[in-house]
Amino acid sequence: MLDGVWPRRIAVVVYCCVVVCVAGISGFGSPRYGWDVLGYSGVALSYESNDPVVIHAGAYGALRAAAPAAVVHELTSSSPYRAEVAHDPQAFIEQLSFYRMRMVSSSLLYLLYKCGANVVRAASAVSALSYVLLALVGLSWMMRHLDPICAVLVSGFVFLSSPFTHAASLPTPDGLAALIVVAAGYAFLEAGNQRLSFVLLTVAVLVRHETATLGLMLSAWLLLFRRAERLRARLASFAASSSAILGAYVFVTRLNGAYGWRTLFYHTFIDPLVHPSSAVVSVGLDDYLRAVAADLVPSALTSSAIPYMLLLAIAFVLHVRSGGGLALDEPWVMFSCVLLLNLMVRTLLFPALFERFFLAHYLIFAVLAVRTLRLGLPDAYGLDAGPRVDTRDRAMIQPASAGASASSSASGMTR
Repeated sequence: MLDGVWPRRIAVVVYCCVVVCVAGISGFGSPRYGWDVLGYSGVALSYESNDPVVIHAGAYGALRAAAPAAVVHELTSSSPYRAEVAHDPQAFIEQLSFYRMRMVSSSLLYLLYKCGANVVRAASAVSALSYVLLALVGLSWMMRHLDPICAVLVSGFVFLSSPFTHAASLPTPDGLAALIVVAAGYAFLEAGNQRLSFVLLTVAVLVRHETATLGLMLSAWLLLFRRAERLRARLASFAASSSAILGAYVFVTRLNGAYGWRTLFYHTFIDPLVHPSSAVVSVGLDDYLRAVAADLVPSALTSSAIPYMLLLAIAFVLHVRSGGGLALDEPWVMFSCVLLLNLMVRTLLFPALFERFFLAHYLIFAVLAVRTLRLGLPDAYGLDAGPRVDTRDRAMIQPASAGASASSSASGMTR
């Protein structure tokens, strides 16, 4: 009976029900409103009106209608900065340039708002739905490498942990960005579709502009290490993918009036700016080091990044010790290196390790670890990994099955 189809189906159904309940109860039902929800709501409302008074009244009115009185007081009166922005429409309008870059998210909020939803509640709905879809994609990916019951258990452990459940209840675009990046990773690693992967990474830039660093790093890695392809083909691919990603980045940051890195850093780590558009800020090395000591180090020590990276490292070590190889042009090794490098670079550029920024990294780390460990497993519990293939031999094996796919030639800061 345990090996039958029904227990596996029941496990999947239970997983889906739990995920939906988490999204409904802790996400949409009891959202954790931060000040950012006012910024995203203001951007959505600015699509309909240019009047600062109308936008200000609409955003704060939606907050008062959606959030408990204690939360409203916290977001409007808990500091001189919040109190002044809550009473000055022009100051509020100047804050919106911190959020205008997230075009896809604010467009979804505006669409739901035009359908009659409270714009603040709409932000919670987008986050909760993104969590559900990300959890379903994560389960589907795990099931490619594990028995369905094991996949449910591993996915449940991942998505019921605090980084993911916290993102479900936080009305920000981080869950949506993670969903698109994970889809890009799936397209690259499982479908062998490099072109689709970069299309999705370009779209992700329109959700969170910092995603551009991941896409550019992957594009550069392919240029440098995918030696099985001709240099001309690699250069053409690099030019196309990097141009698309840089174009999207320039569009959302320059044409939307985004503030520069110094203004963002000063506003986040030194002192909130009531009028950032006219502020003259200065950020020195001592300010950066102070932020690293006060924000980055404490957050890194308690971050989920450490156990996820440790799990991935253990998987790779065991894989090598059992006779496997790690080639830099092998897609799974390639994507692991790019994710690790991207996590470090993004953290150094914005020296605070906010968990919600790295949901896609954590999920892909878990999939990579499971897949790498499974390569060395014997046939047990229905998890036969098949004959061992050294990663150095994949370049000779996979092209025959993958045809002319883009990846077969090698192996088959804001708040």
